[in-house]
Amino acid sequence: MTPDARLWELFREVATRGAEAWPELMTALEPELTEMARFQPVGRLRDLEDTPHEITTRVFARLYARELAAVRKLCAMDPPPVLRAWLRVIVRRSAIDYMREHPDYERETATRPSGWITIATLTSAAPAADVDSLAAKRREVLDTLREMVARTRAAGTDDDALGELAVEWRIARIHVRRLAARGDQLVDVFVGLLEGRGQAEIAETLGTTRREVELGVRYIEALLRARFGTA
Repeated sequence: MTPDARLWELFREVATRGAEAWPELMTALEPELTEMARFQPVGRLRDLEDTPHEITTRVFARLYARELAAVRKLCAMDPPPVLRAWLRVIVRRSAIDYMREHPDYERETATRPSGWITIATLTSAAPAADVDSLAAKRREVLDTLREMVARTRAAGTDDDALGELAVEWRIARIHVRRLAARGDQLVDVFVGLLEGRGQAEIAETLGTTRREVELGVRYIEALLRARFGTA
């Protein structure tokens, strides 16, 4: 029996017997799916050791969802598709979902293409037009961020003073309020990124959650875009 014929047999067993036959299909499929997952276009995530496993897990979730609806639909196709071509489509869709779920990935909007949040994007709108090196841009942005934190701290809870800063910096007042509330942590997050530390490590150092660090990264980018515009 050919490998494809064996897989078809297992798929049809699952379509007929349901969850009872699912473990055997998973065991047979996992090596194939993992190999396909290694070559998916998921940007920086291709460098992570866990990426093939994460994609494969999502493929299995797709196949098992809604009482194995995808498996039953596959087995009902007449004529049947080329099995590995069908699997490659499922793997690709699962890989794209995995990439889009990553906290550093931003989907396309009407004003911005899809892409990754990186140190480069966080420093792309450095305030000094004559600063051309990445290191200099990073210093400029860090100094600017520290200055903004200091000035919002000095303003305290004075709503008028915070409003004046919003007008001066040409940003929404909500940005100033968030900066006043979380400024020190945002500076620490940004410094950690500049030092090349991962978000999990930064969270551990700051005694907070990775989710808080992820939100901090997103907020820093939103703040810089609001004040200096997109490069």
